[in-house]
Amino acid sequence: MSERDHPGRDPRAADNRDLDNRAPDNSDRDNRGLDPHDRRLLALVQRNNRRSHDALAAELNLSASAVRRRLKRLRDEGVIVGDVSIVEPGRRMVTVITSIRLLRETHAVYEAFKRRMRDSNAVAQCYTVSGEADFIVIAHFDDLKRYEEWIDRYILTDDAVQRSETNIVYSRVKYETAVSV
Repeated sequence: MSERDHPGRDPRAADNRDLDNRAPDNSDRDNRGLDPHDRRLLALVQRNNRRSHDALAAELNLSASAVRRRLKRLRDEGVIVGDVSIVEPGRRMVTVITSIRLLRETHAVYEAFKRRMRDSNAVAQCYTVSGEADFIVIAHFDDLKRYEEWIDRYILTDDAVQRSETNIVYSRVKYETAVSV
């Protein structure tokens, strides 16, 4: 084919299919290096990561190959760290939010506590925080008896724990896994 058959296409280029899908220049990138197409793509896959590249491409006005390359780059760069299915914990499950204050604030004590929380299957999330508490732990249990067993095993028997305070969740007002992009 000649250039006449494809006006505006550079016949010397190996692949010009995505000329209109090029990333905006660096002035459109945020402090994480994400351009508007990246941010919109991330917003879409956070809602439903099972959509096809073609479906995402249609919504983003990109080609499917451009979407595929962007997703690969975002995974390679660690922006996308996993693809998961979110399971509803169930109406009968007990969710607790526990704040923990440690007796001594040393690296070894912090690391030991973090390790214990990572080892507990009941712990869904654990954060080091500023303020009165050193850690906030969110955990799920089949019932209050299981929670009592967990608090005895992981908190009350830990000599490094100075104080703990637990709030039992009785209603979830908002739950969102997506981060703002």
